[in-house]
Amino acid sequence: MVIKKLKNKIIHIIDNNVNINNSLQDICNLLKLEINHYDWVGFYFINGNKKELKLAQFAGKPTEHSIIPFGKGICGQVALSNQNFVVQDVNEQDNYISCGIDVKSEIVIPIFKNKENIGQIDIDSHHINPFTKSDEELLEFVCEQVSRIL
Repeated sequence: MVIKKLKNKIIHIIDNNVNINNSLQDICNLLKLEINHYDWVGFYFINGNKKELKLAQFAGKPTEHSIIPFGKGICGQVALSNQNFVVQDVNEQDNYISCGIDVKSEIVIPIFKNKENIGQIDIDSHHINPFTKSDEELLEFVCEQVSRIL
């Protein structure tokens, strides 16, 4: 699917759902369904005043990683760095939390509200080297749209 069409669908989801949780779930489902190399899509958010992330909505196999300490794994590193993190081959990362033997790559994009990192979108892929600048662009857009409703 073309990025422009996906962006329009994301806007439609955000603008037409009255429930934030439903919006987040619909976004996860849409991205997993429409992009072949997105095998797991989920949102993590800062867990209150704790230095950890808590899993919110997701699409894909359930994960045991519902709480991730800051600094641990790709998601935990993004919570500290406030920057996109694209890992084309998870075997090349020392600080990686394995979510399953099928996961080969991961991309994590932070969500900002009032210039503060409040969470992130996390994508796992069963393919090595699948992510492009278009993925980053799309996911940054998703995060910007999600921050509007949080």
